[in-house]
Order: sequence, then C-alpha cells, then structure tokens
Amino acid sequence: GRGIYDSIKKAIQFLLGTNIGEVITVFMAMLFWQESPLLAMHLLWLNLVTDGLPALAMGVEPIESDIMTRKPKPKNEGLFADGLGVRVVLQGIMFATLTLIGYYVGKTYFGGISAGQTMAFLVLSASQLFHVLNVRTKKSIFVSPLHKNKYMVGALCISFLLIVLIAFVPPIFKIAILPAKAYLLALGLSVMPVVVIEIEKLIRLLLRKKK
Repeated sequence: GRGIYDSIKKAIQFLLGTNIGEVITVFMAMLFWQESPLLAMHLLWLNLVTDGLPALAMGVEPIESDIMTRKPKPKNEGLFADGLGVRVVLQGIMFATLTLIGYYVGKTYFGGISAGQTMAFLVLSASQLFHVLNVRTKKSIFVSPLHKNKYMVGALCISFLLIVLIAFVPPIFKIAILPAKAYLLALGLSVMPVVVIEIEKLIRLLLRKKK
C-alpha cells in the first residue's frame, strides 16, 4: 500500500512539474517576446512521448527499502502535503527558466526563431528525461541504481533516441540544424535539474539529521 501511494505521488510530481514548466515557458515567452518557443507539435510530442513513457515506467519502480521506516500518513493528509505542491511549482519554474534561456540563446546567437525553438525543444525534452532520475527516488540518484527498473531504462533509452532522431531529421518537426556548441549548451542546461534536485535532497537530509 505504501509503495503504490509512493509511486502515485512520484508520477504526479513528474507529470505536473513538467507540464507546469511547459505552460510557464509559453506564457512568459509570449509575454516578453510575443513569440512561442514551442510549436504545437513539439508540445504534443513532449506530452505523448517524453512525459508518457517514463511516467508509465515509474509505475513499476521497485519499492524503496526504507519505506516501512517512515512515519504513517494521517488519514486526512492531502496528496500535496509535505511540501509536494510547492516543489511541483518550483520545478515547473525551473524547467521554464532553463527552456527560456535555451530559446533566447538559440534565437540570439544561433540563427533566429527557428534555432531558438530548436534549443527550447531540446532543453525541455532532455531536461524532463534527466528529471525522471530525480523523481524516482527520495535518495540521491548516485545511491539508487537505475538498472533495478528495466522498464525505466528502456523508456529513457527510447525517448532519448527519439529526441536525437528528431534533432537530426529537421523536416519532421521543423527543427533547425545547430552548431556543435549549441547542442553542448542544450545538454548542459538539460542536466541542471539533476544538480538542483541533488542539492535540495542533500539539504533535506541534513535538516532531518538535525531533528
């Protein structure tokens, strides 16, 4: 029962955080530049593939070993208790910030709106895949082996290969071919959720130890 409840919360955190990020990205770009950094087909792809496959795989994530040592949940506790609601919103803002940085840099330095949209798509899609590693466990990802969930490994590999395919077959999704340094920058931005959430997990761990 605890394992099922934990998996539901993880899936909700992942899906809501990424979707809030998409909404804020489009809203802020339209507000500041009167341009959308993502095309409709990009958003559909993100929701169907980049979000969908890892979220399904998260449903069969092995139960964490310390789950029975946690305090029982009060029967009237909401799903977004213990700061989950705040974390979801902050994670959405993080995704939007990284995506807008990618869009601005692509548009300004790598070839106009098309390059900016390409950067935005690559950063948002790849950062969501990296974020799955954060959400799947309350512990550091460095002590939680990914290979224990073969479905997650498969989902991440398929999603990543599809992103690469789209990135280098431009006509399908109106993606621009960028210089190598642009792809490296997109990768660097995409990894940032791992850095941010690992720092958050460390802080939460230190606070729990003080108590």
